[in-house]
Amino acid sequence: MTDTPDTIDVLHVDDDPNFTELTATFLERVDARIAVRAASSAAAGLDVLADHDVDCIVSDYDMPGIDGIEFLEAVRGDYPELPFILYTGTGSEEVASDAISAGVTDYLQKGTGSEQYELLANRIVNAVDAHQSHRLLTERTRRLETLIDNLPGMVYRCRNTPAWPMETVEGEVEALSGHAAAELERNEVQWGEDVVHPDDRERVWETVQDALAGDGTFEATYRIVTDDGAIRWVWERGRSVRRDESVVALEGFITDVTERKEREERLERTTARLEALF
Repeated sequence: MTDTPDTIDVLHVDDDPNFTELTATFLERVDARIAVRAASSAAAGLDVLADHDVDCIVSDYDMPGIDGIEFLEAVRGDYPELPFILYTGTGSEEVASDAISAGVTDYLQKGTGSEQYELLANRIVNAVDAHQSHRLLTERTRRLETLIDNLPGMVYRCRNTPAWPMETVEGEVEALSGHAAAELERNEVQWGEDVVHPDDRERVWETVQDALAGDGTFEATYRIVTDDGAIRWVWERGRSVRRDESVVALEGFITDVTERKEREERLERTTARLEALF
């Protein structure tokens, strides 16, 4: 979750200017972050949206010309995610159903007394907070997907057992291992038993478990056997995912380091020959 913005710009659309003025006074008194801009019709509200950024719309339903549902539908055409609260004195199950179908964020009937404004302010803050959280989560997901698409390797989540059965894998899975991502996710192929080189399995398992007993992060370099029988070196970095102090999964990244490993081995052989000569 993210913090609600310091200022919450609200567009209140209602054909009763006295009511919009009263509502603005109470809302801004209930929560100092709320700043209300009023419009006396849906058409005027659309004009405000064209010229100003707002965080939430509060609209009446029964208005001359364009009613609240039609206004909501017009807003959703250009602002599909903008919080929209239908705040109306004309309520019915049919109106509520139509509002939900049109994509309303919340539905609230006008009441009496100052408590209704406290309730409305709370609904506004909750709607804006949820919208901001969703927007940031969507952006983080998009950045993560872009990062995964450009990484020279695979990202995974697996269970912490010697077979390391995969729950999810993304990235260059087939290019790295020769196996399709779906084969690993369906556990038709298991990383620890079918991909990790037999001579490296015990060592890698012990390395990871020793690291998990420490700070929960690990690194390992080892060999894999691809689907066509080729042997490659990979480097893996990961961390534990815990619940109630128990490791429920591992998440990490695996990339091909065969060329680097072969260069290191050639250098070691050359160094050994030179030492033997001199």
